[in-house]
Amino acid sequence: MKILSLDDHPIFSQGLKESLSANSIGFEVTSALNIKQALDYLQTNIDFDLLILDLSMPDMDGISFMKSLISRNIHIPIVIMSAKEDLVSLSECFKLGALGFLPKTWTVSQLSKALTKIGNGEIIIPENIANSLAIMSKNSLENTQSSLSERQLEILKMVQAGLTNAGIAAVLYISEATVKSHLQRVFKILGAKNRMDCVRKAEYLKIVPVLR
Repeated sequence: MKILSLDDHPIFSQGLKESLSANSIGFEVTSALNIKQALDYLQTNIDFDLLILDLSMPDMDGISFMKSLISRNIHIPIVIMSAKEDLVSLSECFKLGALGFLPKTWTVSQLSKALTKIGNGEIIIPENIANSLAIMSKNSLENTQSSLSERQLEILKMVQAGLTNAGIAAVLYISEATVKSHLQRVFKILGAKNRMDCVRKAEYLKIVPVLR
């Protein structure tokens, strides 16, 4: 199985690559440390069998990256690997077609077995996460997202990640004027004065998870 791993932590990324390659027969892992590098790999190599995606990236969150792949007509099976169990984000990832969630706390043996099952067509989600997702009602999801639309929430997360209006527009294939219009609406909903104030209030209200 030829795997592309996207994770911005070099030590973890290298460790995952070496561990899977050393302990599992048939795994060939290529590591990408940022969004640009991953896109370069995916646009020039069409034979990857799976993408292991970290949800928390400094230049773009996992959900936005998945959407950017769809908009670029790049289709590859994706499994989420993260230290965070953000149910709202995971739910969105599964709606976009993610094939599983692999906690970073799992052993190499657990990861190897899970990746093999995913390669055989199974969807892998830890039981506690599956149960939580199953009981998370539509109303609770809407409350978590406040009164922001899906697009506004998406742009807010990109602002939180540090993207400029031009950067957001490039990722989403929309105009900067449209981005600005969405942000003005977000500022009004949250009562924010500027981008930094907007992010702080969104984190305080738990509309978006705090980035570390």
